[in-house]
Amino acid sequence: MPDLTVTHIVNSLLSFEDIMAAFWTLAVAALEAIVQVVLIILSGFLLARTGYLDPGKQKWLSKLNMTFFTPCLLFTNIAKSISWDKFLALWPLPLFYFLFAGISWGLSRTGSRLFRFSGAQTRFVTATVIFSNTNSLPVAMIQSLALSKAGEILYWGADDTKEGVAARGISYILFFAVFGNILRWSYGYNLLSNDSESNSSDGDSRSVSKRKHQDALFDIESSQPSSGLHNYATIHASNPRRASLKPETHDHPYSDYASDSGSDFYDPPPLQTPLPADERSALLAFPRFPHDSDESENSWLSNPYLAPLVPIAKHIHAQTTPPLYAAFVALVFGLIPPLKHLLFDPSSFLYPSLTASIAACGSAAVPLVLVCLGAQLDDFSVSVWHQHTSAPVAFAVVARMLLTPFYVIPLVITFAAVAQGVSAVASDPVLVLVLIMLGCGPTAINLVQICQVNGMFEEEIAHVLFWSYGVVAVPLISIVIMIALVVVQAMA
Repeated sequence: MPDLTVTHIVNSLLSFEDIMAAFWTLAVAALEAIVQVVLIILSGFLLARTGYLDPGKQKWLSKLNMTFFTPCLLFTNIAKSISWDKFLALWPLPLFYFLFAGISWGLSRTGSRLFRFSGAQTRFVTATVIFSNTNSLPVAMIQSLALSKAGEILYWGADDTKEGVAARGISYILFFAVFGNILRWSYGYNLLSNDSESNSSDGDSRSVSKRKHQDALFDIESSQPSSGLHNYATIHASNPRRASLKPETHDHPYSDYASDSGSDFYDPPPLQTPLPADERSALLAFPRFPHDSDESENSWLSNPYLAPLVPIAKHIHAQTTPPLYAAFVALVFGLIPPLKHLLFDPSSFLYPSLTASIAACGSAAVPLVLVCLGAQLDDFSVSVWHQHTSAPVAFAVVARMLLTPFYVIPLVITFAAVAQGVSAVASDPVLVLVLIMLGCGPTAINLVQICQVNGMFEEEIAHVLFWSYGVVAVPLISIVIMIALVVVQAMA
């Protein structure tokens, strides 16, 4: 068992020169990663300012990203990072993920009750405190740290190398991110969704820019010529839950054909047909046309063995997003060796074709999120920006960035001290560093994608990300990692 007494820690501290060198290395690495994010956000801001990304196109792009590019990203990252061997060897990572998430949930709920936040504000705070950045920033930090002089502290054995430190660190980060992505696109999506209860009781949760966007859409619709598809959108425009999902007739590839030819192909379905109550249903479902028959559905319902499963399947589908579907499929491919070999073995026929194409599409997901975030910032007036710097935003930043280290670091130190007999990787200094870094990281950037798709908390999440990444992240993360390095050195 490593000696973690105060005397041993003090005696094993880095010299002042090493501490300063390591601190500047970490600060520069964090700054480089954040500047990269800021530059992509700036490009989105400029695109919106020059008229290329209006609010309607931003929402459309966010939906496209969530239904296609993000599932591609999750599928490739999860399927190639997971296996039964990793599950058995790296069990501390999922354990700590759900432990951190559970404590963060309790912290956010306690703070929300203490400050008397509304139901919608509580859900927002809960999401921003639970879900942290588990990809871009930690990977950049571990790569820079591994190649610095301070990275020698992370060697695991006499024959370890800087490349080995970086490879293990990235492997731990990606495996940890698997569970974060699954929980984020299930529970996190529901937290930031626009449910009927929050609409009736928490009207303040919908961002001001979102309301302006909806008003603009109503004005556009009132001046557009009528067509079958347009009538369908206008009929349901009075429902505030569906207002953000109305199709724009001038953007539809077949709207001109439908209006010119007089065809009934795009006539709306009968008004008595109930539409899905959840906004996600409109996003996830394929278009339904009048000539579609209900015979196939009725045949399923008439089957005595399948009929009881239909309501369950519908409920599961209503609670499941495209990224979550992709994560489940990735688990299947990642945990079944023949399927994983088929897609991720470089010698496989499908690797340079199908797998490479999915990975290429997935690489566009994060830049699109940042571009949409930048475009969204252009919609915020100065008065609205100051008005929405509110208590929920402040508490979310403080809880995520300042309070989490107070329980993350002691838990990881305790694990490193007592678990070396039950886990083969508990003595790896890189694991200790990664757990502390991931537990204390800023709020996940792709929460803004969920907020944009649902039309909820768009300005609030922008404020949280601004304060987290633009003000607090560089100095605080550098200090946290320095503390982690001191702990790791004391374990040696």
